[in-house]
Amino acid sequence: MKIETGALTPQSMEKAAAAKPGASRELTAALEDFEAMFAATLLRTAREENGTSWLGGESSPGGDGIMDFAEQNIAKAMARQDAFGIAKTLSKSLNR
Repeated sequence: MKIETGALTPQSMEKAAAAKPGASRELTAALEDFEAMFAATLLRTAREENGTSWLGGESSPGGDGIMDFAEQNIAKAMARQDAFGIAKTLSKSLNR
């Protein structure tokens, strides 16, 4: 699953929250995707600010694509482990 900005909108989160009681899995997945998107943005920004690859050396078009793929997977792993706590906090807020 590729993380794309704009894929998760406030309307889609509202739909997931307003759905059937069994839809909490959908809400959890949406919130986890949001947290992954946030983490991926942080990782990408850090790499771009540095001007070099995470592995050292100059960045290149091919290397940047590979690093983008790696950052997305790292971000998804961070979100699954609730690294920032964003999904949990939003879930509590939406379930009130």
